[in-house]
Amino acid sequence: MLIETLDRTLWTLDDAQGHVAAQLIAYISADPERLAKAIRPQVHWQPPKDLGPVARDAAWDEIQVALRDGDLHATGRLSTERAASWHSENDGWRYHSGRHSSIAPEQWRAGQRSGRNDALNLLDGHFIDIRVPRFMVLAIWPVVEPPQPAPAMDPATGAPYRTPYMDLLDRAVAENGINARVQGKKELLADWFREQTVEGEAVSQNLADAMATLIRLPSSQRGGAKRGW
Repeated sequence: MLIETLDRTLWTLDDAQGHVAAQLIAYISADPERLAKAIRPQVHWQPPKDLGPVARDAAWDEIQVALRDGDLHATGRLSTERAASWHSENDGWRYHSGRHSSIAPEQWRAGQRSGRNDALNLLDGHFIDIRVPRFMVLAIWPVVEPPQPAPAMDPATGAPYRTPYMDLLDRAVAENGINARVQGKKELLADWFREQTVEGEAVSQNLADAMATLIRLPSSQRGGAKRGW
C-alpha cells in the first residue's frame, strides 16, 4: 500500500535547524535585501559577514513558530519527576520515559528550549531526545535550488545552443540504458562512440574515451557504482 512508502525518518532538532538554516542561506543569498529581514534588530547597524549564525538563529525562530502552531509535530521522552537539587543532569529531571510521546503545541508555547538542543523545559515536566519527522521538515522547508544561469541561445534558431557532441552524449545515454544504477562498462561505451560519426567524421579513440567517461557518474570511476555487465 502507499502508506508503506512513507518516509518515517526522524530528525533531531539540531538536524532540522541545520536543514532550515541551509535553505535560509540560499534564500538570503539570492537577494541581499532579504538579509535585513533575517538579522535581529540589535545587529542591523553592523550586518554580519558570515550568514551561518544568522541563518541558524532565524531557522530556530521559524521552527518554533511551526511547533507552536502545530504545523510541525515533535515527540520526546518525558519526565515529570524532579531530581534532587544538586542533580544537574537533564536540567534537574530524572526517570525520563523510555518511549517517545507527542509534544503538544501548548507545551511548546509554555516551555523553553533547554541548554541541550534536544530538550524542552516545562514547569511540570521535561522532554529529552526530541525528534521531528523529516518529511514534515522537508514539506515546510523544501530544498531551495540555487538559481541556474539561463542557457545560451543560438541566434540562428532561437533555441538553446547545442553542439553535435552534446546530442551524441544524450543519444549514448538513451541507447545504452545509462542511469544512476546501471553505468555500463567504459570500454564498451567507448567502442559505441567509435562506431558513431559527427558531421561525417569518425570519433577518435581519445574523444570516445572522454565521452564514455562523461556519461558515467564520478563514483563509477572509483568502482562505487553498479555496472551493467
